[in-house]
Amino acid sequence: MNDARSPLRSMSLALASYPVRDVVFGERTRLAGTTLEIERAALLGVAGAGASVLASVEVDLARPGARTRIIHVIDALEPRWKQAPAGAPAFPGFLGPAEVTGTGRTHRLDGVAVLTTGNIPGAEGSQGLKEAIVDMTGPAAELTPVGRLVNVVLRFEVAPGIPVPEALHAIRLAGLRVATWLAETTRTLAPASVETLTLGPADPALPRVVYIAPMMREGAVHTTFIYGMPVESLPLVLHPNEVLDGGVVTADYWIACHRIPTYLYQNEPVVRALYARHGRDVNFVAVLACRSLVTSEPEKRRQAAQVAKVAAMLGADGAVITMSNGGHAYADQMLICQAVERAGIKTVLGVDEYSDTDGSDVPLVIYVPEAEAIVSCGNQEVLIDLPPMERLLGGERFVAGNLQEKAFTQHPAEALTVAIRQLYAATAQVGAGRLTSRAF
Repeated sequence: MNDARSPLRSMSLALASYPVRDVVFGERTRLAGTTLEIERAALLGVAGAGASVLASVEVDLARPGARTRIIHVIDALEPRWKQAPAGAPAFPGFLGPAEVTGTGRTHRLDGVAVLTTGNIPGAEGSQGLKEAIVDMTGPAAELTPVGRLVNVVLRFEVAPGIPVPEALHAIRLAGLRVATWLAETTRTLAPASVETLTLGPADPALPRVVYIAPMMREGAVHTTFIYGMPVESLPLVLHPNEVLDGGVVTADYWIACHRIPTYLYQNEPVVRALYARHGRDVNFVAVLACRSLVTSEPEKRRQAAQVAKVAAMLGADGAVITMSNGGHAYADQMLICQAVERAGIKTVLGVDEYSDTDGSDVPLVIYVPEAEAIVSCGNQEVLIDLPPMERLLGGERFVAGNLQEKAFTQHPAEALTVAIRQLYAATAQVGAGRLTSRAF
């Protein structure tokens, strides 16, 4: 029986915000004004609950402006708790059933992130974790989305012999539990603001725009989860609220600058920008999630054709196409662009560049003539000088980098010169950073 009152018909989300300006350790866990107080032992209990593969868990705090460097960053999460529907998980598919999210009421702690860190030794199918750096002061602090937040930094050590995917799964669940637990401190509190997110009626004359979001998936280690399952190459139509409300969780641990943390999916910049323009100068129709780093050319072309078909079926006039990661993933993005343009839909792309340290090299791995509107999210090869730090979190030494990263032979707290690619989410191709490039 069809029920016109079903929340899935309106897909309306009330997002209640609670600003956090500082985080301290104390005797209990609560939000007192704009200060989040955390009982350390209780947090460690939440993080380590039922996780026998975790040998140890530590927690520290990193504030903006402090002379603190964080290494081995795995993920960043904004604390979220679902008030309604009652009992709904903040991260469906992981902490509860994989039911559709993006409706009801969600509480968020604004200004704080949970950072999971750890050095997970070994590899699975030649895939292991690469280094990722966050500085809380200096030039790099402005280049990563979490450098301006108060960070609750969890450091994990795993038991010997644990396979990499199993260790990462345990750490992922721990981070999600802690993020939910911290946000539940708002259960009985009045929010500073409540934002209603819904795709209301729009003038039929406005251009219909879809957001095409290829998400990282490569093997058992590096992937992106949608409702707890790895993203697939056939496109999945999502309401934008599903992206913002915990339906997407990252598991990309490859090149640091390319990574899109869970925090950025919760605050997805393209979704937010299109929402802001919905009903004004565009009609935001949907998000199309598909795979970045498809492994074969036939499947790449099949994905591109299917994405273009679905976009056309949705009546799209325009499409924003971003991507996740790099290398041959650019072929996925460009083939999608080509197929969508040939379907009569105008496109704009978000990319980062491989332009060498001085910007003189060819910036893109591949391009197609249909890609006429491209926004640069920065050049990952540019070198940046990082000042010495007084405090180091996440580990004691760098994960081995490639031969170009001579700084990785140094102690991580020293003054360093590294390529921007080592900075966490610095050139994330969803437009979250502060870098771009100009032609001159």
